[in-house]
Amino acid sequence: MVNRFHFDLHRIGGFLPLRSCSFIQSNSKIATCTWTRTYMRTNNDETKLKLQKQSKSLLVENIVEDMSEADFSSISSALNSKGYTRASSSSKQLLSPSTCEILKQTTIPNLFRGNFDTNIYPDEWHWREGISRDEAAREMCNTWKSSYKIASIVLNEKLGEFVARVMGWDSIRIAQDDIVWKPPQKKGRHHQHNQQIDSSSLDNKRIDTVGFHQDSAYISTQFNPYENNSVALWMALDDADEENGCLEYAVGSHLWKPILRLQKGQDALVDESVGAGVTSFHESDESSYRNGLLNAARTADVDFDDQNPYSIIERVPVNMGHAVLHHQDVWHGSGPNTSHTRHRRALVAHYLRGDVEFVGDGEKSDKGRFRPPFGKTSYIYGRYKRYQSLEVDETFFPIIYGSQGGLKRTEWLDQFLSVA
Repeated sequence: MVNRFHFDLHRIGGFLPLRSCSFIQSNSKIATCTWTRTYMRTNNDETKLKLQKQSKSLLVENIVEDMSEADFSSISSALNSKGYTRASSSSKQLLSPSTCEILKQTTIPNLFRGNFDTNIYPDEWHWREGISRDEAAREMCNTWKSSYKIASIVLNEKLGEFVARVMGWDSIRIAQDDIVWKPPQKKGRHHQHNQQIDSSSLDNKRIDTVGFHQDSAYISTQFNPYENNSVALWMALDDADEENGCLEYAVGSHLWKPILRLQKGQDALVDESVGAGVTSFHESDESSYRNGLLNAARTADVDFDDQNPYSIIERVPVNMGHAVLHHQDVWHGSGPNTSHTRHRRALVAHYLRGDVEFVGDGEKSDKGRFRPPFGKTSYIYGRYKRYQSLEVDETFFPIIYGSQGGLKRTEWLDQFLSVA
């Protein structure tokens, strides 16, 4: 007999929200979640036609059709060489201007007010209207479960095909999405970017930096096989440049020895032997957000100029509607938004190759991180690990594209997205 454990956790104020689910103690494939039951049915032609029309208004048309094999090869080569690359030419947008404006003016503000299309909370929700500081960075994770509009972008089949072909994958599934919003700083605050400041005073701290980190530390290490199992697509909703805190990458750092051991008290994964001065990417400020990178570089015996240690960093401006792909192991972060008038908003989609499995119960991943029973990982991914099963459940990690002869697009997705 199957033992069900029912949890109704969607009332937890949104800070660590889950949905009302039935977790099933079984090896079978009958684990269900209430919000997907409606959509797990055969799609009809009318739904598919509606989605085809809808996708044209969300993404620039012919995202795949306009690209040659040489184009895919060029993007893939740059990604493997530098650890990051622009996802298209300077003249080719990924998201249409109207889509960016809808997301910025309506979709994202509504999400941060707690207005969820599906009545499902996102997995993470950082920043509360009327509670949090206006200039603090805002972030939400896995809003595709909460917003049909976000879902219609990050779960778009053509977008999935584009990323899969760049990566050389037969199939691709969503790992998580991420909305990151850096508002303008308050007028009158003196900016001291890249200078040593007294960070002991809260008023002197910018709280919108993102400390240097590797995505693999909290995504790729959850799954086997490890190598080349995830990638991030960073989509700019505003023009992002040095002034408002664009992306920064350590060139070629995906080829450094990965530093993936968990240091006590940190939610970023770092080598314990170089832990001094390393700050969590959620807690770093403008004086410390690069510390983790420099420690990683020293541990990997990277040759850099001690007088100009940040010469290994490249800032990557991205225009609205354009995107950057980056490798799971590349070290990256971003500085503060120093503008008094401009926002910096982005939608990030983290994708997994379709055939991954969870790391087994009580075993080590192929990168050496120990997994206690139940395959405990991060609190986002660990909650979706089924007891005595390595299967990555399509209820929570749907396959968005599959090539012929391989895994297929999750069957309920098109019906789910037809609501958008």
